[in-house]
Amino acid sequence: MQIEDYREDGEFGEGVRVVDPGEPFPVSEKLAAMTTEERHRIEDISKSLRSAMTRDTSDAYAPLAAILSEAYDQAAKGKGRERHARDRDFNDQPIMEIGRMCGPGFNTGQAMKKTQEAMGMLSRGERDAAIRELLGAINYTASAILLIRET
Repeated sequence: MQIEDYREDGEFGEGVRVVDPGEPFPVSEKLAAMTTEERHRIEDISKSLRSAMTRDTSDAYAPLAAILSEAYDQAAKGKGRERHARDRDFNDQPIMEIGRMCGPGFNTGQAMKKTQEAMGMLSRGERDAAIRELLGAINYTASAILLIRET
């Protein structure tokens, strides 16, 4: 049996229903219109996320995985998406485009700036703001890694 992302009955919980394996899996028009390259990127991201979500939480590195997941959420669902995405893939957003123009030093410099700003926020008692700034620094560092891997 397959599991779909919407609820027909409550047996499997919110947003889930079981379908016959012979029944076609619903695909949105947007997904159907994607290029092969776009679909491959989504598949790669999905595999990474599934791997992260199925990680053994008794693992001594689970706290690190949780922080990295928060950084991802900030970029994909929070401030990064709201301010910078404009319906573009991460690789096509300013964080990457400017890095391509200036080199990965731009991205590492931004990570350093965000870290310095976070320490100032922390000294003023702005704990949550400091955490958000540090999550941004993680994302800038990750973007530098992506740029290095591109070359």
